[in-house]
Amino acid sequence: MKEPLVSIALATYNGEKFLAQQMDSLLAQDYPNLEIVISDDCSSDGTWNILLSYAEQDSRIRLLPCETNLGYVRNFIRVFMACKGVLISPCDQDDIWYSNKTSR
Repeated sequence: MKEPLVSIALATYNGEKFLAQQMDSLLAQDYPNLEIVISDDCSSDGTWNILLSYAEQDSRIRLLPCETNLGYVRNFIRVFMACKGVLISPCDQDDIWYSNKTSR
């Protein structure tokens, strides 16, 4: 039986400093059925380009660009609404996850 889909919900804004490490930790999750949904809140640094690079390499990543800045709370609401998983795991943009976080 296939495990239920888990959505990792990530809201970003000018997070380029830690984003590569974070994305590597999310993609290294040992849980086999997940999606990573990312809403970027009009970042003005290199965040969007980093996200595009990761999304091109992994089909589990879904990007949601914003046309206007929503702010922290509305950006998270937006990403939660776009998740398709049975469970949603919120993720701050500077989190580095252990590989078993989702499976636990």
